[in-house]
Amino acid sequence: MKYIWMFCLALFSGSLFAQEAAEVDPFDLSSSESKVQKLGLVTQPGVEALEQKAKELFNSGQCAEAIPVLEEYAEKANWLGNMISASLDPYYNASYDDRDDFPYSKLKPLIPLETLANDYKEKRNIAFAMRGECLVKTGQKEKAIPVLLKALKLTDLGSEKWWKRTRQNLLSVIEVAITTTSN
Repeated sequence: MKYIWMFCLALFSGSLFAQEAAEVDPFDLSSSESKVQKLGLVTQPGVEALEQKAKELFNSGQCAEAIPVLEEYAEKANWLGNMISASLDPYYNASYDDRDDFPYSKLKPLIPLETLANDYKEKRNIAFAMRGECLVKTGQKEKAIPVLLKALKLTDLGSEKWWKRTRQNLLSVIEVAITTTSN
């Protein structure tokens, strides 16, 4: 019985500690301020211009020039997607019951924002894959590995073209050859 009480006390103490650690200071803006300080004012037209420049450099084979542009583009597309997602936080942070009671007529106009946020995160993923490929093409294999690994972690099944390219780039760097046999 003594051990049961000790276990319960330890469990309760641990959950109180977790609650205290999980509490967020509502006045702490440091994370967002840091992002803005690092990236500047990120806007949709600015990210679109970076995307155009990155794709032009990548598609023309100018990988050395494309690498820093792709890195900046990925960071800014990610931040823009996160900011757009944040505009939906009141809905997603609401309780299940409150979300269930929220009228569809009010939810429907928010759907394009969620789609847009997801689109920018997909653009980020592709920029990672492109950057990894450029690092491989410019002979920067050690730098390519973490970028390719992150690109593969971020890529979803819907981006089969980039999954295949990134997988092939990684396997070529680590010199893994897969032979298929047909029966």
